[in-house]
Amino acid sequence: MIRILVIDDHPAVREGTKAILETDSEVEVDCLEPPYTAELMEKIDFLQYDAVLMDMNLGDINGIELAKQITSQEHQCKVLLYTGYDVNDYMEEAISLGIHGVISKTESKEKILSHIRHALLGEIILSFDYVKKLIERQTFKSPSMKEANEPLTDREKMILMEVERGLTNQEIADKLHLSKRSIEYSLTSIFNKLHVSSRTEAVLIAKSEGIL
Repeated sequence: MIRILVIDDHPAVREGTKAILETDSEVEVDCLEPPYTAELMEKIDFLQYDAVLMDMNLGDINGIELAKQITSQEHQCKVLLYTGYDVNDYMEEAISLGIHGVISKTESKEKILSHIRHALLGEIILSFDYVKKLIERQTFKSPSMKEANEPLTDREKMILMEVERGLTNQEIADKLHLSKRSIEYSLTSIFNKLHVSSRTEAVLIAKSEGIL
């Protein structure tokens, strides 16, 4: 029996996911209702679960931060982000935090369970397009290539647009459902690519080069 905990602030998603997954006789699903807090995560016995499907957007709470808290505890339960956003945009952030992958809410029951079963084996399912882009990016970062020619990623452009609007790193993190550390890492990458040392310079250069 595979025991799964669904953490999502939308009742329809919680109950719908439970109903769909429990059509498999080997699956048992519990749903955690809001409000979600760090204190609540400390009280839950994750030893009773094999996997957690964690929504990224939990209202005022960043699901990635809660997922990070769960992965820091001593248990074998695997955490997977469960989102309506583009999964590839959050895969690297998830893996770096010990999260075992990102699953789209539009996936079929079979694919969701496939992701979970692979996670239980310590494996992560990656799309071909994601791996291809990852390899291309690493090739592009070869010492023989000039970093100045490296384009900003779509997520970096989104972050820079929010910087232009005057948002702080924390505000950008909350809006894009990322951790503050991820925003800081992305800004460092942006500064290096644009050869600048400040947020203001980054915005000015990006606008002058038609990036924004």
